[in-house]
Amino acid sequence: MATSKLYDVNFKRLALLLLPTFRRRPLLAALAYAAVSPLQWLHTRFMLWRRDTDYRLLHNGQVCCLRGLLNDLFDPIDRRITVTEEVSNVGNIVLHRREVQRAVRLPARGSGRMVVLNRRGYGGVSGYDFWVNIPVALLDEIDTDRVRAVVDSYKLASKRYQINFV
Repeated sequence: MATSKLYDVNFKRLALLLLPTFRRRPLLAALAYAAVSPLQWLHTRFMLWRRDTDYRLLHNGQVCCLRGLLNDLFDPIDRRITVTEEVSNVGNIVLHRREVQRAVRLPARGSGRMVVLNRRGYGGVSGYDFWVNIPVALLDEIDTDRVRAVVDSYKLASKRYQINFV
């Protein structure tokens, strides 16, 4: 992203240029630098805020943007986090397991695999619009509440999702 030249300000040079030429001595220059250092700190904070705001505005709830955003925040080197829609999970049933508070994908009837379900451990079938798939290697490194907060802020209000460790 190209930055605007409007915000490129060298405060030390500006302070020195605003001094009259006969006052440009090392002692007065140091005093002028000290006077503009809080302004320089505020400018740096503004530029960081501006960069973060531009980054947030460039991303939306699309699958490609959400996947890139999650990988930028939580797995910037390997980029292993994926976002899949439920359409690709047609052969699976999603059951919520109470004791671990996490959903489990099981093969659906007629898919060629047999699964025995115990009624004590499952709370019912749930439907999700998309899945956030995080590798098991990142289980200890990632705070799922933070992932949930990021996804909630970017997804559409009507969409439901589930975080899976695969």
